[in-house]
Amino acid sequence: MYQQLAKYITDRIVVNDEQLQVILSYFKALTLKKNEVINNLGNPARRMYFVNKGCLRVYFVKEDGAEVTRRFAFENALSTSLTSFISGEPLTEITKAIETTELVYISRADFYYLLDVLPCWEKFYRNLLEFAYVNNTRRLQSFVTQDATERYKLLLKENPHMVQRLSNKLVANYLNISQEALSRLKSKI
Repeated sequence: MYQQLAKYITDRIVVNDEQLQVILSYFKALTLKKNEVINNLGNPARRMYFVNKGCLRVYFVKEDGAEVTRRFAFENALSTSLTSFISGEPLTEITKAIETTELVYISRADFYYLLDVLPCWEKFYRNLLEFAYVNNTRRLQSFVTQDATERYKLLLKENPHMVQRLSNKLVANYLNISQEALSRLKSKI
């Protein structure tokens, strides 16, 4: 269960076997059922998750009850509500398993402890922060500069597995369009 995480880490930083074993020793396994929620609004994010198998959906709920998907985390991806994880402020978004999902996770306290004792973990963290910043900026830019057709084409190009694995409802929500608009786009493209 830890092999995927080990590869994920070693693909991003130089770490010796002893350091890697120390890092992995702080992760614990967790299996979620479909639709299981792994965080509570109002509490700070206390864990960072790595998806071995399955999919997590991170989303906000607007005042009118409408859900807005921020991201999906599939296999070989880290996921947390990073703003809350860093700041310790209460969560404003929900993370839910879209399907049965196998994870390993590290607590916030252990994550920050590793930052203090392993310089290589700081490089890993910097890589994580840079990746998150670039992805969030690109996503925001796509909403500001692209129409629905362009966003859908970009999704097909960069993340075709999303369209293949997820329901039309979830894909449409991620693109911030109606299911009907998504159906029309699919029939054209």
